Amino acid sequence: MRKNFSWQDMRHKWWGLPAICALMLIPVTSWLSPMISLPDGRTYLIYMPIATCVALLMVFDWAALPGIALTLFLRYYLRVGFEMGTLMTVIYFAALSLAWLGYRWQAGSRWSAPLGLMNLAKVRVGWLLIFLTLFLVIVLQIVIESGLLPDYLGMATRDFFTLRTLVNLQAMILGILLNSHVIYLLIRIIRKPHYLRVVCTRLRKELAPGVKFTEMVLWFAALGVMVTLLCLQGLSEPFMKILLSDYTLTLLFPVLLFGAWRYGYYFISIVWTFTLTILFNFYQGFISEQSFVHNLVFVSALMLVYTITLLLMAAIASRQRLLMKRSSAAALQDPVFGLPNLRAFNRDLARYPRSMLCFIRVSDMDMLSRNYGMQLRIQFKQQLALGLKPYLQAGERVYHLPGYDLVLRLNCEDTDKKLQNLHDYLEDFRLIWNGLPLHPNIGLSYCTVYSPVEHLPVLLGELSGIAEVSLTTGQPESNKNDHSQVQLEIREKVDMLHKIQRALDDDRFVLMAQPIFGVRGDSYHEILLRMSDGAHEKLVTPDKFLPVVHEFGLSYQLDMWVLKHTLMFINQNRVRLPSLRFAVNFTPSTLCRPTFTRDFKTLMLEYEVEPFQIVLEVTESHLLQNMKYADMAMRELRSYGCRIAIDDFGTGYASYGRLKEIQADILKIDGSFVRNMLTDSLDAYIVQSICQVARMKHLSIVAEYVETEEQKTALHALGVDYMQGYLVGKPEPLNKLLEFPTP
Repeated sequence: MRKNFSWQDMRHKWWGLPAICALMLIPVTSWLSPMISLPDGRTYLIYMPIATCVALLMVFDWAALPGIALTLFLRYYLRVGFEMGTLMTVIYFAALSLAWLGYRWQAGSRWSAPLGLMNLAKVRVGWLLIFLTLFLVIVLQIVIESGLLPDYLGMATRDFFTLRTLVNLQAMILGILLNSHVIYLLIRIIRKPHYLRVVCTRLRKELAPGVKFTEMVLWFAALGVMVTLLCLQGLSEPFMKILLSDYTLTLLFPVLLFGAWRYGYYFISIVWTFTLTILFNFYQGFISEQSFVHNLVFVSALMLVYTITLLLMAAIASRQRLLMKRSSAAALQDPVFGLPNLRAFNRDLARYPRSMLCFIRVSDMDMLSRNYGMQLRIQFKQQLALGLKPYLQAGERVYHLPGYDLVLRLNCEDTDKKLQNLHDYLEDFRLIWNGLPLHPNIGLSYCTVYSPVEHLPVLLGELSGIAEVSLTTGQPESNKNDHSQVQLEIREKVDMLHKIQRALDDDRFVLMAQPIFGVRGDSYHEILLRMSDGAHEKLVTPDKFLPVVHEFGLSYQLDMWVLKHTLMFINQNRVRLPSLRFAVNFTPSTLCRPTFTRDFKTLMLEYEVEPFQIVLEVTESHLLQNMKYADMAMRELRSYGCRIAIDDFGTGYASYGRLKEIQADILKIDGSFVRNMLTDSLDAYIVQSICQVARMKHLSIVAEYVETEEQKTALHALGVDYMQGYLVGKPEPLNKLLEFPTP
């Protein structure tokens, strides 16, 4: 039966491509090896056949040995006969087998890794360089001394310690160090021609950043000129004799070292292989005939040192560049989700002059993560991002944000169609988790920005808020008609933040006092706050800066600043204004801070202010998330001697249910009810109801926005204890109290 052999069989069987490569390459590299005939025998400057054997083993593994043995036997059989040819073949076969066995045993599964890897350098140098060359030289020395081989045939002589033996040993080391890599690449290309593309890609990857074509041309020109000068012969000019001496070889080193550092391991190993082969074939140009053998040993050793240094330098430089690229790539990707991160998002925004940003908010993911585990959140975002990729054009990407959100950068073409496609996909998306289809509500917000994008985290915060609206409306949302409006508002917000921070640092806030008149004759003042605009000497009202204060977490710092300067004013003017009492506003987040009461008492003791002089005004809010600390703080401060006032009662989260639980002394009716109570019967009933509940709780009542005598009379009839508004007095700087001392 006839069997058809395929190219795959030829590539992998020992009698196929491994044997063909050995039969072709070993004779060719032997012919190319630079050699000198000395009186005591043949001397190689670079011994390439041993490098070819190592390269064949690196590609074909044990399958290369039969072809190598056959080639060596034929080579030596034709030269010295059957017996000597067999002996030489056995010596080389034993050396290669033992070296390869040791290398395979120590390298393990990574034996076939490409040359130039630092983590395998010790193993390869130990077995394929040091052991192999020393074993060959020592065994050949023993065989030659025993008379089984003539001197001229082997790499050694009867006397082991000769310069010829040293040069031959260095030639084998040079061949394995340098030529084995080039021959390895050649065999890989013969085996798989497309590997040439891999080599070219590797050459490009190993280049240092910023390498230009002009730089490489100049480098090749400098190297070519120096090699040409070194190979010239017969010039009689004195300065040329000095220039073309073996001393000039040292000038090659900085040029080659620059190439190793800039162009990488693959490049320098290929270039230096051909350069060194040319130099050794024209050795007469730079090796002096006087003391020729000694000069030859010196030049051979110098080339060996050059080779080791260049290859080591190139391998280190290539490895460092590879690690830097990997580190840079890792820095642009989240390691858990496998998606580009915020740093990559910022970089890509800078690459495009105009972009549309789409923010994806997934609601209820926190609850789902608690119920089903962290892996659900990871898989949900990964699958969601994977499903979005078919809708993206070139250059558009999905980016991971901390938490439960994603953001997309889109090109600004067909934006309406893209938004509709994204919205439809998000509506239809389901994650199958343990057989259960999950579809939490997903919000989508968008805006258009120009590069450079300033204050990106704040911009994403704005988009997050808009995405919350989208969760309610079920449609993509953008409340910005102008593409630059978002960035403009963010810039204004950041500018305001800087002004607030400078005002805190430089004490540029201004305390205002508005009187609160008691119907029984007693009164006190509420501390209000303004911010001085240093540029225009204007006072900024709280509605401009307080939202920024709350958003960026400066509430506690600002509240303590107000308290400190209020207490400082009382302390400095206690003789002139002995009966001062002030109501100081505190934000809900400040009240919930565990250390607030301790800091409050510390300031009171520092400025020697009595607790009855301070009324704490607190606004009920949904931000009072930790009611435990809020109730503890109010209870402790009441027992300390301060009075607690509930501000803006009747609006927001200040409800009757909360009033039943809270411990307070004063109830302030929100001015929105007081302003229209004479014309709106509903507001009048609300005010009356609040007054009745406050009486039942034994709370003092303060009415805000009292602007007319009619309002004052009506409120007095309802039992209101204190009036506050323009009828009583407008807010004035705190220092104005010194002009009109309270009796």
